[in-house]
Amino acid sequence: MKDNYQSSYYDFLKYSRKRNGTHFPEVPELSQFDHESLNKDLFPSALYSIDYTEHTYSFRLFNMDKFLGYPSDFLFKTTPSFLNEIRNQEDLSIFNEQIFPDQMSFLAHHLKDNECQYIFTTNFRIKNFNNSWSVVIQRTRYLFNDYDRIPIGSINSLTDITYFKNDSKINHLIEQFDEKGQRCVIEDKCYHSKDSNDVLSKREVDVLKLASKGLGSKEIAEELNISIHTINNHRRNMLSRSNCKNILQLVDRAVKNGML
Repeated sequence: MKDNYQSSYYDFLKYSRKRNGTHFPEVPELSQFDHESLNKDLFPSALYSIDYTEHTYSFRLFNMDKFLGYPSDFLFKTTPSFLNEIRNQEDLSIFNEQIFPDQMSFLAHHLKDNECQYIFTTNFRIKNFNNSWSVVIQRTRYLFNDYDRIPIGSINSLTDITYFKNDSKINHLIEQFDEKGQRCVIEDKCYHSKDSNDVLSKREVDVLKLASKGLGSKEIAEELNISIHTINNHRRNMLSRSNCKNILQLVDRAVKNGML
């Protein structure tokens, strides 16, 4: 098997399951980790921990009985693979092949930094209970024991940021927290989908959402309080960049890619 620090996320899960001599540690940090979620009182948020060795996890909701439309009693019965199943598959591929190996490589070179903790933040698209798409930001802290050099668990927070992000670009941030609670950004990277033609601006997504509801250019212009000339320019530019023949084809592609 290739080096564990460079392995994909799926390889890591396969390797970690039932790893001999490893046990999921007590996690008193859960209460301390709560405040790391983006304002949990305003945005739909959830917290979950994963035991990689047993392939189990626990789920907790911050401020509601549902998350992205999924009832809490349903989420409590799911396994870690469920999140991968409802995650946009292109986003998951980027995480699996690029982001996670980068995280493991980083941790391999910083395991001796006992006085520091590291938080990994990334975003991805996720399918809601009603089959629509939302964008979530995930913050992750990996857990180790005293004699294992790769993570045996993680604590993760999920926050819905759909109203603030409408493109398919993936950001990845590594932050360091020292024992005094001071924090600083170590790495800040950006990843793009394989088909850059599918990346739309926020305003273009707004136009496309209204077009998908059957509104014409004049109605969209009135709804967004901009000129019909601007709407027609948005339509023309979107079709040109995406090589789609019409708006219906573009809407279909946007839905499949998690843009709508």
